[in-house]
Amino acid sequence: MRGSTTKTAALVACGIVCGIILLTGCQHGATGSINGDVFLLMQNGDVKRGAGNTVLLLGPADSVLAMRGRICAAYGQQLVASARQGGNPPDVVGQLDTALLRLTVASSKTGINAHYHFDRVPAGKYILWAETMIGDNNYTWWAPVLVTDGDSVSKDLDNSTEAHVAVYCPQVKDSLAPVLARIVDSLARVRDSVANFATRQRRENWLRCMIQARASLKRADGVVEGDIVDRQRECCSKFPVDPASANRQNP
Repeated sequence: MRGSTTKTAALVACGIVCGIILLTGCQHGATGSINGDVFLLMQNGDVKRGAGNTVLLLGPADSVLAMRGRICAAYGQQLVASARQGGNPPDVVGQLDTALLRLTVASSKTGINAHYHFDRVPAGKYILWAETMIGDNNYTWWAPVLVTDGDSVSKDLDNSTEAHVAVYCPQVKDSLAPVLARIVDSLARVRDSVANFATRQRRENWLRCMIQARASLKRADGVVEGDIVDRQRECCSKFPVDPASANRQNP
């Protein structure tokens, strides 16, 4: 899993403790089991098995989905605020990973055979969640499961349950795309306007400085003093303008 970067041992421990409490409290009620293999079939035909991974059991499913919905809604507001401020978009992956870990009721290591197994799971709706990285790409397995009394659920985490993009609020990004585009375009126009205003101001100040320099050193007989070159150099240093604009002005 990507755990070393986004999932802390403390959160995992907390989630598992909560899971133990839940399972212990319900062990005399309806329980079942869940098991399966973890793998991906790549485009080149290779099978990447999820050996040495960790599969997390999140629950109850309704709480998981409700929490995810709240985070995605807040993420949308954060995206708009960030765009208006011209900043970088927030990290929804880290936010969701941290929140999901708090709803972990059990975990299972896959081992070298890439197989996971959960025993004595109280009847109810859950979500199986696992992650891995292959090359530079992140993959997320996300699979709802229903456990009934005495049921043994077999659920492989494979290509059909890989949903990295779908898990991390894609509908929010898609729905806000027109709004975000308008905000970015508006900010660009404001920046251009400010930049153009600054350029105009600099050119006007340069021209005024050049005219004043020429006027102050012009003799009554119309001859321009040699010091005007130094004065005009000072104008160019104080109010730098592009050569093309300076040639057009010719003060």
